[in-house]
This record gives sequence, structure tokens and C-alpha cells, in this order.
Amino acid sequence: FNDKDFNFTYLEYQNLVFNPTQFQSNLVSVIAFHVYMILALDADSFAENGGDPYFKQAQTIANYSQQGNFKGWKLEDGLQSRFTLIDNVMSATFKEYRQVMNNYHRQGLDIMSENAKEGKEKIAAAIKLFQTMNSRRPNSFLQRTFFDAKADEIAQIFSGGPNVNIASLKEVLQKVAPMHSSKWQTIKY
Repeated sequence: FNDKDFNFTYLEYQNLVFNPTQFQSNLVSVIAFHVYMILALDADSFAENGGDPYFKQAQTIANYSQQGNFKGWKLEDGLQSRFTLIDNVMSATFKEYRQVMNNYHRQGLDIMSENAKEGKEKIAAAIKLFQTMNSRRPNSFLQRTFFDAKADEIAQIFSGGPNVNIASLKEVLQKVAPMHSSKWQTIKY
């Protein structure tokens, strides 16, 4: 996620104090928000909905940071803002995103060390979950952030090692992440 709405004022030697329930400064809020998002995404990759407490704290930070009148914290700040990011992650409309995060990492990548073929099959199944989300909200912000981070990795996973049938996966990838179609074309099966 490239946070383009990041403006702050900082005086040299100023203390950076984080208060989990109150806005202190935009610099502290943005850093804390992204730290909690990272912790939440990491926790989701270990257990289904494992990131809930971290996502809730990130949402709290987003809510109280709106009073600071800095861009990125409000609905009207656009479809690629911190507000939209946490709102989408917490929304049932995009529940497959969190399922994909868990299945891709826990059931896919973790298994690949012991059984590469089974791990690839689990990763393919996880990615296919995006079909449902894509039919509900095509080209969603969350989906784009996932594929911006994982497109190269996905292409590498399916371009070597034991062969799995990925014809349907390539079809899904072309539908849900067409902006990476050049990478999907490099996958040979």
C-alpha cells in the first residue's frame, strides 16, 4: 500500500508519543496505523481472523485521527486512503481477502516446505477465493493491494517445481488481476 496522503509537521527532538485512544499527531497516527495493519495481516496469515484485535486498533486510530483534519483518514479522501483500507478489511463485503491471507500463507506456503505440490494446490485454491469477492466488487482496492504485493511471488511459485493443473488458476488470475497479465503469461504448465 503506497500511502500518498502522508503530511506531517515535526520539530527536531520532539517526542513521539502514541496514545491508543487519542490523536497526538498525524505522524504518530500514520505510523501506528500502519504498524497495526502489518501486525494484523501477519496474524491473519497464522490463524483465521487472528488479526482482529490489531485491525480493531487500526480502525480506532483511523476514527480518532479524523479530528486532525489531515488527508487519508476520511471517506471523502478517496478510494485508496487509510480510511478505505481499514474499512474494506473490516467489511463483510471483502471477507474473502482475510480468508485468502490465511489460506495462502498457512495452508499454502507453510505446506510447500514439506510437500510442494500440495502447497501449490492450496495456494491456487486460496487465490480462487478472490472470484467471489471480485464478482461482488470487481477490481477492489484490497484485491489490488494483494496482487501488487504477491504477483511476482505467485508467478514464481507456479513457474517451477512440481506441476499442478493451473489452467483454471490462470483464468481466475486474468479476471481478478488483469493488471498483472504479463506475469500470468509467464506461468507455464
